[in-house]
Amino acid sequence: MIYSMYECLKLPYDTALRGRKRFIEMDCLVNCRKIGIFIILLLIWCAVPSFAVDISISAAKLMPDSTTTSVSLKAKVVTYAAANYFYIEEDNRNMGIRVEKTAHGLTVGMRADVIGAMKTNASKERAILASLAIQTASPNSTGTVSPVGMNSKAIGGGNWHVVGTGGQRGATDTIGVNNTGLLVRTWGQYQQVDATTFTVEDGSGLYIKCTVPTGAFLHSGWQYVSVTGISSIYKINNFIYLPNILVRDISVVLPLEVVSSPGTPSGNTSPVVNVSEVYSTTGATSNYGHTVEYRFNWGDGASSTWSTSTSASHAWSALGTKTVTVTARCQAHPSVMVTSAGRTITVIDQYTGEMISIPAGSFAMGTLDSYVASHNADEHPQHPVALGAYSIGKYEVTRGEYRKFINAGGYSNVLYWSTDGWSWKVGINRTEPTSWTASQNWGTPPGAFTQTDNHPVVGVCYYEAEAFCNWAVGHLPTEAQWERAARWTGSRANVFPWGDTWDAEKCNNWNDSLYPGSQTAPFGSYSSFPSPSGCQDMAGNAWEWCKDWYLVDYYSQSPTSDPQGPASGSSRVLRGG
Repeated sequence: MIYSMYECLKLPYDTALRGRKRFIEMDCLVNCRKIGIFIILLLIWCAVPSFAVDISISAAKLMPDSTTTSVSLKAKVVTYAAANYFYIEEDNRNMGIRVEKTAHGLTVGMRADVIGAMKTNASKERAILASLAIQTASPNSTGTVSPVGMNSKAIGGGNWHVVGTGGQRGATDTIGVNNTGLLVRTWGQYQQVDATTFTVEDGSGLYIKCTVPTGAFLHSGWQYVSVTGISSIYKINNFIYLPNILVRDISVVLPLEVVSSPGTPSGNTSPVVNVSEVYSTTGATSNYGHTVEYRFNWGDGASSTWSTSTSASHAWSALGTKTVTVTARCQAHPSVMVTSAGRTITVIDQYTGEMISIPAGSFAMGTLDSYVASHNADEHPQHPVALGAYSIGKYEVTRGEYRKFINAGGYSNVLYWSTDGWSWKVGINRTEPTSWTASQNWGTPPGAFTQTDNHPVVGVCYYEAEAFCNWAVGHLPTEAQWERAARWTGSRANVFPWGDTWDAEKCNNWNDSLYPGSQTAPFGSYSSFPSPSGCQDMAGNAWEWCKDWYLVDYYSQSPTSDPQGPASGSSRVLRGG
């Protein structure tokens, strides 16, 4: 009697009471005097909701709908995610189920822990109404399952253990094992229905409805596709249940999707090492209108991240020749991609000359009238000039620094040259300055001498100086900028960088004892006698180009704020001597 009573009461509790059944049966066989206690315990059990027990998806589907009985599933792989619901699946791919939870925050590939109550929706698909849905704690926080491939007749499958609200109804007129809730893949002829729906048919005569999220891309030109998504069902009347795939991915089989080739990357072909440069492509298109994204390969083992932007930036950390390419791919189908032709760039060394910062302010430019008798007329009148802040080289440009410009292709890259300068260079086939070789002889004394990379570069015309400055990301100083750095103390203008009295030993000139005669001196040779700003060799050693056109009476008419020199002329200004 007790046994049959238990059998009648155990059915709604299924797995949750199986362990209890075995225990109670054994207990009754051992001691029948515990019958009264058993009945009391059984009544108490039936009077309160059961607690959640970790079970499989198939065990959950066997359970009937309930608002009092909770199910608990652990570490199931998320195979589909929408705003207010998602699907999970067993690793062995034997069963999947829908989970309804608003703002769940889960994405495909995560493992999820779910607690909730079983329900059946209007289309007879079983689901869990979740009170809790979170990503499984590490080390089981992620996972992956492959879709089960099947033809149209198998999508949905037959009924599975349908008793009351338990089990899972299948699709009408389909064959095979029930697969509602599973991640599946099928294929067939494509026919678009509307903005979110299409059908596929594999020749069996059964058209499978496929539903995509709002805003997903569909194209009427597709003919044959492969579809990956969740096998589901929908009801059209009280008796007919048809298969529906909640689409996760579409691969076009025919006609093939093609992405056009992106343009060869454009940008600086002589970038400076460790300085970021921007490169761009003209872009590419998908023949189906899919969004295209790009990745730049920098030729040094690094590449940009995939992005829909047609531009990306990079800084090379090593010198040498690199080939930059850009790959375009279909964002929806990343395997559809094409790579552009390469752009050869040469990473060049950075100009590393030490700079002196000159603050904004005014100074007296030119020579005092009292010095007219001993100075050139073009140095008068002395007049106030206001300049903004700027930086100027502490030393004259050395042969070593200029060699970097040559090695970087400075004489072959038109970007560094003015129009007139490039025409001049090409006209005489200029490839280096005059007097470039290390061994020089400019007369006696001293006769032959050797230029090192620490000597100032000489034999450089204005066009070459201008091109070098463009390469070094700077410009030649204006005459006003040069003069302020050379002689302004902050309250008055020195006659010479070091003061008002000439001293042949304080700069390189014909009569100094350190490097006498026709020869230059390495930079820093007269470091004890800088200009008030700290610049070296502002007198002696080599002439220094200024940006200005030369005009003999310009000082009498020049602006008092940031003068740039005359608008035109026949020669440029040289300073320093």
